[in-house]
Amino acid sequence: MIEAPSYPHAYEALRAAGARLMTVGVSAGGPGEHASTRGWDETGLVQTLQRSNPVLGYLMPDFHNPTGQSMPEGQRERVLAAAARAGTVLIADETIAELAIDRIGDFLPFAAYADADRPGTAVSIGSVGKTVWGGLRIGWIRAERPLIRRLVSARLAGDLGTPILEQLIVTQLLGDMPAILARRSAELRQGRDHLEALLADRFPGWQVPHVDGGVTAWVNIGSPVSSQLALAARNHGLVVPAGPQFGIDGAFERFLRVPFCYSPGEMDRAVHALGLAWDSLLRHPVPDTGYLADVV
Repeated sequence: MIEAPSYPHAYEALRAAGARLMTVGVSAGGPGEHASTRGWDETGLVQTLQRSNPVLGYLMPDFHNPTGQSMPEGQRERVLAAAARAGTVLIADETIAELAIDRIGDFLPFAAYADADRPGTAVSIGSVGKTVWGGLRIGWIRAERPLIRRLVSARLAGDLGTPILEQLIVTQLLGDMPAILARRSAELRQGRDHLEALLADRFPGWQVPHVDGGVTAWVNIGSPVSSQLALAARNHGLVVPAGPQFGIDGAFERFLRVPFCYSPGEMDRAVHALGLAWDSLLRHPVPDTGYLADVV
């Protein structure tokens, strides 16, 4: 079981392992929409667990990539309880979980909401790739000891270990994480607000959700031309992933993932290039047939 949209490399890794994927929707909502329309389709998620008994589920409950949504605490408890009843192990990807900007409330790690009498329902994975620097490819897994032993044994067939220097660097940085996260939060707040202003001015017809953490905005561009827009942007020196990269079988052509983790100057140039690409599409409009309009 995996979210839709979701992190593209998660799709790839699960498929490479021979998984048959079942998707559960996550919505970013939009301006003026009620909060109840955003986030996870809980009914669909629980029904998938009940009816299909998936072996594994992959979720990003904090600042979901790409929508930026966070799963409410009560929903976390219900989802974990449903997974425990189905015998499904839920992997919580917490790579972006610490990148809060102005989220209200204190959220515990996803696994903390699991029933203590049913151990092994949740596995947590994390990394410093987003909190510190993308060049530090150091991550970790938190799980029950029997699973950790199995993972350590299985890893020997895949690689010879994690680079020592990078581990030592991260060990030194862990003591400074509160200060690092505070700085990242301030940087991301500036980036988010700057990007929202840029997009509102240049693309008033686009729906740009206001997120309270993470590094990206899941923007509804209003027409099913995301792939064409991404290709056109390359002609102006901008590489941006099209919406369908975050789904299965061509969904999300009306969406574009736009990051706000760059400097204001870089975002100025990026939105300018995106505007030139958009203008080139408007000169040769694509007819909107309405096909799957409510879905994608």
